[in-house]
Amino acid sequence: MKRFLKTLSLGLAVSMLLVACGSPSGGGSTGGNTTGGDKKDVAAATSAIEQKHPAKIENEGTAVADATLKVGVVSDSAFKGILHPFLYASGVDNMFLKYTMAGAFPTDPDFKLILDSDETPIKMSVDKENKVVTYKINPKFKWSNGEPVTTKDIVRTYEIIANKTYIKSSDSIRFGEDSHIIKGILDYHNGKADKISGLEVIDDANMKIHLTKMTPGVLWGGPFVSEFVNAKQFEGIAMDKIVQSDALRKNPLSYGPYYIKDIVQGEKVIFEANPYYYRGEPKIKTIEMEILPPSQQVAAIKSGKYDIVLKVSPEIFPELEKLDNINILTKKAGSMNYIAFKLGKWDEEKNEVVTDPNSKMYDLNLRKAIAYAIDMDAVSKQFYHGLSTPAKSQLSPLFPSLHNPEINGFKQDVEKAKQLLDEAGFKDVDGDGIREGKDGKPVKYTLAMMSGGEIAEPLAQYYIQQWKAIGLDVELLDGRLLDSKNFYNRVNGDDPAIDFCIAGIGFGTDPQQLAIFGKNAKFNISRYISDNLEAALDATVSKDAMNEEYRVKAYKDYEKVFMEEIPAVPILNKLDILVVNKRIKKYDWRPNVDGKPNTFKWSMIEVVAPQPIVDSKN
Repeated sequence: MKRFLKTLSLGLAVSMLLVACGSPSGGGSTGGNTTGGDKKDVAAATSAIEQKHPAKIENEGTAVADATLKVGVVSDSAFKGILHPFLYASGVDNMFLKYTMAGAFPTDPDFKLILDSDETPIKMSVDKENKVVTYKINPKFKWSNGEPVTTKDIVRTYEIIANKTYIKSSDSIRFGEDSHIIKGILDYHNGKADKISGLEVIDDANMKIHLTKMTPGVLWGGPFVSEFVNAKQFEGIAMDKIVQSDALRKNPLSYGPYYIKDIVQGEKVIFEANPYYYRGEPKIKTIEMEILPPSQQVAAIKSGKYDIVLKVSPEIFPELEKLDNINILTKKAGSMNYIAFKLGKWDEEKNEVVTDPNSKMYDLNLRKAIAYAIDMDAVSKQFYHGLSTPAKSQLSPLFPSLHNPEINGFKQDVEKAKQLLDEAGFKDVDGDGIREGKDGKPVKYTLAMMSGGEIAEPLAQYYIQQWKAIGLDVELLDGRLLDSKNFYNRVNGDDPAIDFCIAGIGFGTDPQQLAIFGKNAKFNISRYISDNLEAALDATVSKDAMNEEYRVKAYKDYEKVFMEEIPAVPILNKLDILVVNKRIKKYDWRPNVDGKPNTFKWSMIEVVAPQPIVDSKN
């Protein structure tokens, strides 16, 4: 369920956001303000797993020279092959890139951009009064061909992201509302200017970004591009040809720890160490990263095929715990699964959501009933083995101080769900156990859900049965689970056959949600906005929100409005799991260490055996 559409918005904040709209990893629980022992039990089980499988491991042994790191990325579909850590189009692609080719903007333990540091790739300062952000590029920050990263690279990236032709040809969702505060970017986007006036280049290493207003998102990177293209590589490439260009598909330059040496399209990427990496040349010189089908996970891990496995399916967790050749690392995921109701359409010309009051799912009581019908405690236990907890709201669990304590999500309440449907006029006219529509005629509801892993089908049927128990006739779109490409195309394209879907969001470093649920957010797949919701969203990113007390209150108010109007139902917050073979000497997956940013990178990985270790029972 993770399609990390990484960055719905223009920047770091959304840089994790390319999640997955609709994977089996979705659940359902939200709404009411009740908690119970079951939910506490689920939370306790999750905490116990975190203690048993911490986010840092160390194994004994002497480092082996000239080893190749072998990495599997669990996916039931091939990667799309848009190989840039900001321009990528799928969560699978992001898995290939995030540890190998990214790293322009380190963040502190609170996910704020690190300012005024000579140790970062770009030294950044913020002038709040004059609404100016200044960049000074570290001379050590170089591309894999040895040339320095320059301000030309930064400007070119903005020109691509904000260009209408590029957006249309790539179906990009990165030009979000939060980025509009960059002076002149909308004029450029609308064809009224051939340059972005707010990008003031001083020289190759220094520039200023002028803003129309100062918002708290600036401190988290929300309005900004988070990774850059190499301007020389993209010189002369037409905007509608960028997605298919060699610069993206075959030989993109990198300033991360690794660069791409070879590609087997859709299957495997071979990375080589970047000798110019600003943190020092990586200890492992070669990485082979390939797609691992979900059905082959256990066998591959048990046989020692990989050193690291990313995006491991939760259903195999009990089997993983039996293996003695691996370490299992866990940490709280910066993501949420949710039910997204289709309540309107996307207007491409106006670049905004248009909500339709006549849409099938518009009735608030219907949406609440769908939420109350689901036992998410049971979903967490039965399908995720303690690796998830019911989501209390749509806000990221990475920012607990912003949560409204009055909001505790939707605890299953079947009788309340039935009552809500009764009040809304959805009655069982013919006594067959299924409710007709308000007009007394039979009505079906179509769910879009993505395939992937062994639990996808039984989980989908579990949801459908729970909705049937309250009298709703729900069926899968086309009668089956959809592969990721088909799912994304139809959900993002507002296929009228879809009434709602199971989706996922990856939260970024900025807690703002304009890029997810705002009026101008293409990733707002519910296609819902209201005056109250828009006002609440705007308050979280206002100038006043630069004040911490105001900001916290604004988020609590926004959370309350969202959970009252529920354009989407938050259902699961999960633990991420990472499988690391015991030949890896050290791996540190913690977000921070002793109140400071965790500096561990893949460039530091060492191995203590010539090949990955095999399970003793294999």
